[in-house]
Amino acid sequence: MNTVRVVVCGTTFGRIYINGIKKLADKFSLVAILSQGSEQSRRLAEQLGVPLCTKIEDLPAFDLACVVVRSSVVGGSGTQLALEFLSRGKHVVMEHPIHKKDSVDCYRMAAKNNVQFKLNTFYRWNPTISRYLEITTTLTRQFKIIHIDAECSIHFLFSTLDIIGRITGGFTPWSFDDDTQVTGIFTTLTGSIRKTPLCLRVVNHNDPEKPDDFAHVGHRITVFTHAGNLVLTETDGTIIWHPNTPIPRDQAGLLSTAADDRLSTLQLHENLLIEPCVTRVALYDHTWPAGIAEFLNEVYDKLACSKNEAQEAEYLLALCAVWARTGQLLGPTCTVQAAMHAEPLSLESLMWPLGESHTSPIERNNPNHRNTGEITWMSQR
Repeated sequence: MNTVRVVVCGTTFGRIYINGIKKLADKFSLVAILSQGSEQSRRLAEQLGVPLCTKIEDLPAFDLACVVVRSSVVGGSGTQLALEFLSRGKHVVMEHPIHKKDSVDCYRMAAKNNVQFKLNTFYRWNPTISRYLEITTTLTRQFKIIHIDAECSIHFLFSTLDIIGRITGGFTPWSFDDDTQVTGIFTTLTGSIRKTPLCLRVVNHNDPEKPDDFAHVGHRITVFTHAGNLVLTETDGTIIWHPNTPIPRDQAGLLSTAADDRLSTLQLHENLLIEPCVTRVALYDHTWPAGIAEFLNEVYDKLACSKNEAQEAEYLLALCAVWARTGQLLGPTCTVQAAMHAEPLSLESLMWPLGESHTSPIERNNPNHRNTGEITWMSQR
């Protein structure tokens, strides 16, 4: 297939897409930017050497539109843009979230004009989450999931449900109990996805003036099986495996590490860190563009084979329906003012307050203990 000519709509988050496109120069070529004509957009287009257009009619020839503008369900014009592009016979990639009715309209318009509509749920391409999904797939081939526990802020509800759906292999049948429980900042929902019990806790708070700054939780998920529990501690945090292991006992039934060397020396939890450096620079310049490139690479392959993606469409429509139902149960988002600490705190500053010696709790409680390296991560000195 020839190089796919791309138009990116929107330059706030759209610049992440542009950086992702750059990573696939052999498959995609940015030919224009569509925006409302802000100074930011003008400078970016000038820097990239591509035209900046404010009307679809003014765009040069292209094959694919990346609509990185809020959809109608969150008060943006993204849905209207997507439908307009599809009606003109152009493939469309759209950033999540999207209302189920809008997604149905987009899929129908795409089918009518023999083009493809792709929704990017974004976080599934994050390297930590992607690896977590791979490990979960291996685990669930051998052991049935007996429960899923999940936490997220309202900002990440759509993508959290997407991750859960990919863990369970889809959504249908699904249901949620009508009763919800509010405890502190969390609203708790209970239900089931494909007959797997689910407990979902959501921070339904938002600061409208700084909507991206007030998120207590990203994506936190635990998959429970009889073999053990697989934990995603955060969007880009540590993956932890807690195997279920019997306690070593002697013939009298008493706890004895000498009774079974294998059980006594088995690691009771194992940690996997995929992203050792998580900073805004790392996310914006490397991690997120790389995730966009992974997604676009899949899009390219599907455009090349022109397959009917009915299964993908069915999955995403179910995802939209689940998201809508959870939104109904959660109710209106609580408007708050983000009372953030003026100076971001480091773990080191919490561990070693001013005036304290740099010793670990183990060393303070046991003067004879020697640091053998297990706590050296706490301070790079």
